[in-house]
Amino acid sequence: MSTAKGQYIDKINTIMSPIKIALTGGIACGKSNVARSFAELGVDIIDLDKLSRQVVEPGSQGLKELVDYFGEFILNNDKSLNRQALREILLKNPVNQEKIENILHPKILEKMQMEIKRISNKLVIVEIQLLVEKNLAYLFDRAIIVECDEKKQLERLINRENIDEKQAKTMIHVQTSQENRLKLIDQLPVDIIENNSEISDMEQEVQDLYQKLINL
Repeated sequence: MSTAKGQYIDKINTIMSPIKIALTGGIACGKSNVARSFAELGVDIIDLDKLSRQVVEPGSQGLKELVDYFGEFILNNDKSLNRQALREILLKNPVNQEKIENILHPKILEKMQMEIKRISNKLVIVEIQLLVEKNLAYLFDRAIIVECDEKKQLERLINRENIDEKQAKTMIHVQTSQENRLKLIDQLPVDIIENNSEISDMEQEVQDLYQKLINL
C-alpha cells in the first residue's frame, strides 16, 4: 500500500470515528439519568457498569481471577459473583480495591473499545465512574461532569443501595473529589450538568448540550 493511500485511509477512518465523550461524576449524582436522556435523543451510550458485569459472569476469566485471589466466599450458591461480599472487601482495604481494579479494568476497557468500533453515529457517550481515578482521560475527546450537592448525593445513595448513612459516606469518600474531577479541564474540553433540581431541568440541560455537541 502506498504511503499516500495509507494516509488517505487513516484520514477516512478518523472522519468516521465518533466523538468519544466520557460521562462522569460522583456516585449517585445522576449519571444514568443523564445518559438515559442522551439515549432518548439518539446518542449511543456505553455503560461501563454493564460491561463490568459481563466480565465477571459465571465462567468468565475475570471471575476466575477474583476467586483465585479472594476465595470462593465471594460467590453465591449458583457460582455467580456475590457483589455485596466483593463490595465489603473492596471498602475494607485499599489494597483489595487496587487488586480488583487491576483484574477487571483492562477487561472492561477492552470491551469498551470493541463497542466503540461498532458505532457509526457522530457521538458516543461512555458512562464511566473512575475516569479521573484511573487516569483514563486520554481515551476520550471530551468529558461531561454531572454534579450535585453532597446532601442530595448522600440521600440518593442511601435510598438506591438501601444502606445506612455511614456506608454511604464511605462509598462517597473513597472516590475522588469534585475539585479533582474539575481538573479534567486541563486535559479535555469539559461540559458540566447540574443535577440538583427537577428532572425536567436536567433534561433541558441535556437537550441544550446535545445541540452543542451534534454541531461540533
